[in-house]
Amino acid sequence: MRIAIFTESYEPIVNGVSVCVTTLRDELNRRGHEVFVFAPAFHGHIDNREDVFRMPSKHTIIMPDYPFPLPFAPKLRSKFASLKVDIVHTQTPFLLGVLGARWARQFGVPLVSTNHTLYTEYVHYVPIRPKALTRCFLVNLMKWYYSGCDAVVVPSGPVEAILRSYGVKNRIEVIKTGVVGHGQASPETCIAVRERYGVGADGFLLLYVGRIAREKNLTMLLRAFKTVVERHPNARLLLVGGGPALAETRAFAGQLGLDSCAEFAGMLRRRDIDPIYAAADAFAFPSTTETQGIAICEALSAGLPVVAVNAGGIPENVQPGIDGFLTRDDPTEFADRISYLIANPAERVKMGQAARVNAGAFSIERMVDDFERFYASVIESSGNFAYPRRMV
Repeated sequence: MRIAIFTESYEPIVNGVSVCVTTLRDELNRRGHEVFVFAPAFHGHIDNREDVFRMPSKHTIIMPDYPFPLPFAPKLRSKFASLKVDIVHTQTPFLLGVLGARWARQFGVPLVSTNHTLYTEYVHYVPIRPKALTRCFLVNLMKWYYSGCDAVVVPSGPVEAILRSYGVKNRIEVIKTGVVGHGQASPETCIAVRERYGVGADGFLLLYVGRIAREKNLTMLLRAFKTVVERHPNARLLLVGGGPALAETRAFAGQLGLDSCAEFAGMLRRRDIDPIYAAADAFAFPSTTETQGIAICEALSAGLPVVAVNAGGIPENVQPGIDGFLTRDDPTEFADRISYLIANPAERVKMGQAARVNAGAFSIERMVDDFERFYASVIESSGNFAYPRRMV
């Protein structure tokens, strides 16, 4: 198959969408498919691949890390036409998603899209008041866009239910995003990591990996951890990641008196995160806005029991009492579950072993198998669709 992917998150950006696109592209290439990526141009970034096409873009003050694509590229349109792709796969309902849809319809190519994100949970980033107006706009945008696709991919059943509630009636397929498993580390490496973050042989290292942003609900985690430390003074919390709320979240930890037991490691490379996963005792994830919770899947693959809030797509990934716990969005209940893992080390090890086994459901191979079948079925049935003119 020849597949065109349109994405506004791509190298050098590192986030869940860009990693998913790169992983999907590489595995499809390995299986003999041709994948062409259309993404925004980044100032100073040069691609070393001939199958990546950069759209003209501008960096803005509002979102300096995400260039704003300019959907006027007649030369790239001609290039797209010459590729004669079998299917177009967009990754957002925004500018590049609309452009990919328009080109797909103009050249009679089947169109699918993945809904990676609950966009309505990110309205606090949009400088428009009232927020209810932005939310209404996003709901209508998603209904319009996804209703114009031949089929839509979502990472979990709850996301499908949300799109249905918006009025999307066409085909929706659940395909879990695959993750690369985290390898084991030597005992010496684990000891060194724990010592670096002040965790002794009898200590407990709780790990969070992800964006440091308001929608991640980290203030609840810090409140819960304050209770944990009062019960178990040897516990330590390590937060790995960067984001727009890093300074305010660090300040909040200081207000709670957690400076000596909660550390913000910032952004780390994958090779530096692997030994941290191996050295940790459990994983905490308080977010209430996840479509799947890729960080949870990675933690399970590393053999860490997970304590997470029972919201979004997360419940499909954690088996309560087997490889982790699901709680209400409540710091006391969250703290109770973490404390249970500290007080019951044998049970914690058993749950970690189950986590590593259960993480097989999120393998890269399974994800790409699902996409191969999905693409083939859409291509085969595409002649049965009456393409809506509004996408042209």
